[in-house]
Amino acid sequence: MENKNDIEIIETSEVVKEEPKKQPKAKKQPTKIKNQALFKRGGYSLAITALVLAALIIFNWLVSSLASRFHLEFDMTTVKKNSISQDNIDYLKNLNTDVDIIVCSTEEDYPSYMLQFAQAYYMIATDSNTIEYFQQTTKLISKYTEYNDRIKVEYIDPQSTRFTAISSIYSNYQPTYGDMIITSKVGDKERTKLLRFEDIYFIKENTDSSYTSYSPTRTIESNKLETALTSAIAYVTSTDSKKVAILSGHSNNNFTDAYKSLLEINNYSMIEVSDKIITSIPSECDAIVISAPTTDFIGEELDLISEFLDNNGKKGKGLIYFADATCPSLPNLNSYLKQWGIEVSEGVVFETDGNRYISGEPTTIVIEPVLLEDDDITADLGAYSIANYNVPMKACDASSYERTATVLMQTSESAVIAPVGSGEEWADFKNEDKQQFGCVIQSLEEDIDPNNNESLTSYVMAFSSVEFVQSQWASYGELSNQDIVMACSDRATHVGDTSMKFVAKVIDNESFSNQVTQNSIKVVNAVFVFIIPLVIIALGIVIFIRRRNAR
Repeated sequence: MENKNDIEIIETSEVVKEEPKKQPKAKKQPTKIKNQALFKRGGYSLAITALVLAALIIFNWLVSSLASRFHLEFDMTTVKKNSISQDNIDYLKNLNTDVDIIVCSTEEDYPSYMLQFAQAYYMIATDSNTIEYFQQTTKLISKYTEYNDRIKVEYIDPQSTRFTAISSIYSNYQPTYGDMIITSKVGDKERTKLLRFEDIYFIKENTDSSYTSYSPTRTIESNKLETALTSAIAYVTSTDSKKVAILSGHSNNNFTDAYKSLLEINNYSMIEVSDKIITSIPSECDAIVISAPTTDFIGEELDLISEFLDNNGKKGKGLIYFADATCPSLPNLNSYLKQWGIEVSEGVVFETDGNRYISGEPTTIVIEPVLLEDDDITADLGAYSIANYNVPMKACDASSYERTATVLMQTSESAVIAPVGSGEEWADFKNEDKQQFGCVIQSLEEDIDPNNNESLTSYVMAFSSVEFVQSQWASYGELSNQDIVMACSDRATHVGDTSMKFVAKVIDNESFSNQVTQNSIKVVNAVFVFIIPLVIIALGIVIFIRRRNAR
């Protein structure tokens, strides 16, 4: 019986071809998924682009916001003509009192108007640099607000009602176009300082013989704004209430009432020493005042004054002296003043030029400020003074090299010495008698503190006449009587004293290549040769890698 499971094998010569197995067809990716992938990749690019744009917008906004509050400029000029010094920056940052700076001009018109003002009122020749000094001023002023938001600057159109109101408030100063009024409130009193054209710009007389009487004879040599403005801020923000001692015991005339009122208005306190012979001077006082003395001082009293001014070697004190030609001879006091470089003669100053005295009163004379290159005490007076009964004074060599006498205001060169009581008819003089006299003389004694190398100073301020403050002329706002008296009083008592003196900004016609320093060249090279190329290379690498990964 055959086994059903037996299989018959039949040989054949034909080769059986094995059919290849069919591979399953790949499933086609749905169009929707593909679009989603493309959208995802495109979304990343779009998001990155949006983020970059957003970052740029935010960065631009931040720069604009910060620029309005902080100094973000880089001054590449050789003398940093558009920047303020680091010492000034440090001082401004530490200022904790509100200060208002009022500029009597619109900001955009300041350069062009001051150019006309300089030509018309100061006979200043204009060149390519002149208007740059005025543009420089507005730039430097703006820096003050960047470093301290307690400093406010306001430009006022001189044709506006606001300027009329400001002029009324500060009528004693008689502000005009281009002036700057700096104010701050100390306690319940406001302190004010006015900066005029001469305070801000250093003017040089031109001696070129080609100039005529009808052509400009001056040029602007430099911009002193930084020193002038910071000194004014220091003055108006001073919280010191200075104290003076009035030595009235040597005078039979009460010539200090007007001066006392002036001091009180300016935040001074006063005590009166009425002893006929002075036995002590209060050490807490910052200065002593001698006004029109009718009796001389003895040696012991002058020794006390010397000790007061020396202040145990610390200095920081002052003596303010008002003379009067009608007073008797004071040989001891005059000898003491000569030790300080102030020479006082007998008689009265008599003016021989009819244009230099009040009609009918040749002893009531015009007294003009001396413009000093290295001292701004007379720069903001802007006018002359008038006073009668002036004692003839001159600056001379002091008794020691530490003392230096400087004339601040003086007569014309046509003045002479006359007997007290001489009237207009007096003519007993010769042409060789004519000379120039000092009417306000400052003597400075200076020493150096060995501990910190700082300057130690004491002052003697001598006025040729008590009428600088005690007369009808002192009440005339257009005269500088009160201004010079207060300027000297403030200096003698060290009001707003600051040792900060900044280099004046000079503009010259140098080319840009001369203005670029070696440091600025290095900066430009670093930016364009290294930093910008490296940024571009890095950006290219990032883009390449992202595109490669996206495939």
